[in-house]
Amino acid sequence: MAILNGGSNGGFSGKAGSVVGYFQYGQWRIRGLPKYSAKNRKGSTNQNICRSRFSKMQDFLGPVLPFIRIGFNLEAKRNHNSAHNSAKSWNMLNAFNEEGEIDYTAFRFSMGNLPGAEDAAIEEQEDQRIISWRDNSGDTGEDGDLREDDQVMIMIYDRETRASFGPMSGARRSAGHEIVKIERSRHLIEHHIWISFISDDRQRIANSRYVGMVKL
Repeated sequence: MAILNGGSNGGFSGKAGSVVGYFQYGQWRIRGLPKYSAKNRKGSTNQNICRSRFSKMQDFLGPVLPFIRIGFNLEAKRNHNSAHNSAKSWNMLNAFNEEGEIDYTAFRFSMGNLPGAEDAAIEEQEDQRIISWRDNSGDTGEDGDLREDDQVMIMIYDRETRASFGPMSGARRSAGHEIVKIERSRHLIEHHIWISFISDDRQRIANSRYVGMVKL
């Protein structure tokens, strides 16, 4: 049974026939109930490829969700959905290789129109990683803004433990580098590193970029 909200011209919540009504992100929405059959459960080749990719992306996004919530927050507001859904949608379309595996070099944890990092590099030391970039805060783009106060975001993904860590509000763009301490328990096999920038007022963010992999 569905319940009308706001009279006959309003939205409704609950099940009504073959559809379900619900309120999400400031809008009333409806969706059809799934129709299952033996064929749907088995799936076609393309369906199974899609399901495999969906499962892999869902599994990968879990450990990096704190970065996703910030990195795709503005994109989610534009799309009227969640940061998780926006990140999953974009990366499902753009971050898989021909073998159906996640391509770390194409993956994004943030998305926006802020100028990104230029000439990013990694310097390895025993208990820390130094991530550097060219100070492009004096470069003026189409908006003519100077970006020296933007803060760096560094996401490090430990493939062995499936943990993510790194500063979400780090050094200023004009500093040109960020030092990330590595705990002894994280001296493992592979660290994959991405970089992005977020504006001081949190109203703009850059597309994240893959910096590289450190293999211990």
